[in-house]
Amino acid sequence: MSLVTTDWVLNNFDSLKIIDASWHMPAQKRNPAEEYRNSHIPNSIFFDLDENSEKNTDLPHMLPNKKTWEKIMSCLGINNNDEILIYDNSDLKSSCRCWFTLLYFGHDEKKIHILNGGLKKWIFENKPITKTKTEIIKGNYIASEKKNLVVNLNQIKKNILSKDFNVIDARSRERYEGKVSEPRKGLRSGH
Repeated sequence: MSLVTTDWVLNNFDSLKIIDASWHMPAQKRNPAEEYRNSHIPNSIFFDLDENSEKNTDLPHMLPNKKTWEKIMSCLGINNNDEILIYDNSDLKSSCRCWFTLLYFGHDEKKIHILNGGLKKWIFENKPITKTKTEIIKGNYIASEKKNLVVNLNQIKKNILSKDFNVIDARSRERYEGKVSEPRKGLRSGH
């Protein structure tokens, strides 16, 4: 992952497609799309994680299929050769999810950057912000899945005995141990 500074962004501004990938847990009662409309880095577009995830599942935020991803990126004005900056304004560092999805669908890793410190740092350093809606010119994105970057449930089940790889749960200890309710409706607690 390429973490970049606010100054790097300003120096490369004209050659970047900029994505606001903010997302918040439901309990925070924050609306990332509304926050984006009120304040974002100029020329950025909003990536809605809820809308841009697989719809035909009861699990939250699963990767979309290849055809859907191509449509999402094209509608956002993203092309395969674009240099992309991703930032967020969330405690979850949701920009990393957008980064991973781009990587999974074959975008050149060297052309994907994340703003170190996100929008908070950008604003703290008095860099320019706007409410102006970014004009999007439809792109023609062609995805190429890297299926080896994701394992499925059967592989996880087999791994319980084979221990071929380590599984790391990145949630808080309380969520992992099932001591608190899951913040997403309908999900079981624990691991």
